[in-house]
Amino acid sequence: MTRGRLASLPLTALLLLSALSPGAVAAASFSLTTPYPAVTVQPGNTVTFDLSVTTPTPERVGLAVSGTPAGWTASLTGGGNTIDAVYTAAGATPPPVQLSVKVPQDATGTHTITVTATASEGTRTLPITVTIQAAGSGGGVKLTTDFAKLSGTASSTFSYSLTLENNGTQQQTFTLQGQGPAGWQVAVHPSSNAQALTDTVAGGSTDTLTVTVTPPSSATAGAYPIRVTVAAGSQTATAQLEADVTGSPSLSLSTPNQVLNATVTSGGTGTVTLVVTNNGTVPLTDVTLTSTPPTGWNVTFSPSAIASLQPNDSQNVTATIHPASNALTGDYDVTMTASSGGATQNVDIRTTVQTSPLWGFVGLALIAIVLVGLGWVFRRYGRR
Repeated sequence: MTRGRLASLPLTALLLLSALSPGAVAAASFSLTTPYPAVTVQPGNTVTFDLSVTTPTPERVGLAVSGTPAGWTASLTGGGNTIDAVYTAAGATPPPVQLSVKVPQDATGTHTITVTATASEGTRTLPITVTIQAAGSGGGVKLTTDFAKLSGTASSTFSYSLTLENNGTQQQTFTLQGQGPAGWQVAVHPSSNAQALTDTVAGGSTDTLTVTVTPPSSATAGAYPIRVTVAAGSQTATAQLEADVTGSPSLSLSTPNQVLNATVTSGGTGTVTLVVTNNGTVPLTDVTLTSTPPTGWNVTFSPSAIASLQPNDSQNVTATIHPASNALTGDYDVTMTASSGGATQNVDIRTTVQTSPLWGFVGLALIAIVLVGLGWVFRRYGRR
């Protein structure tokens, strides 16, 4: 055909030729398709298929699912709702439709589920094959760490970093759980979100978890086991961690009634009972007691030392205060000290020195002698 004749074709003929092109015919066909009609999943997972429904002209297309195995759940969704029909729009992007299949934890083998679409042009079927991944075939979940044992004192916070591996083919959401000894606080969360209680990991991917362990202040020295568990359906993994509490020495020094006073007489002695308590998390050994009294004073202790004192245990010590022989009446501070290794505690005992009653008796006796002497003088010389 010459160029002139081609140019003389009616416009409508050209439009007809364009409409009958292979691409236009394919776009106008009635079809039901999915990009991935055969998948392999792990037991206990839910797999989702994106469906595409097209028709030559806009119309309502009915949808149905058949062949669902016993114990399985299959549903069609669109726009966030469960559906059984979709309205197509010719020449436009097909409306999104999804098939969700929930696989039970005891599923095995290979199964076929069929999706059927019914329109004015007839029926289209789409077989979808789901194969259950066998145990030990490369799937599963792993939980690992490079540093499973950490050490610190009872006031420390132990922080572990774990790697969560999803070796399956499907995205999974894992619940995270940690367990420690009674009184311990164990928190497990994705490293990217300290508030999250679950972690979603794509198939064949990994994520990092942070485990924070806080011991009670009363925790004594020793090794404590920490267990971390992740689970998604029938897939679980655990990691065994250890917190090694090295312990911290601490002690207190006081009196049974918390009254830090003592009374002594000039030229005499006074006693005060002290209570030594191990407030730390490790045993204390060779606890010694010393004093810093005023010049000329002396303080002795009974017992003079404590060989061993377990955590949370106490022992009484009697301190005998010897004031200087020339100590005047008044209040004095006597510092008592208990120490063991790196643990030391001081307490000031306000000591009151009183005059001995003997001097009162001596004074009364002198007064009496003077009075007797005056009486004798008056009797002897009073009549002269």
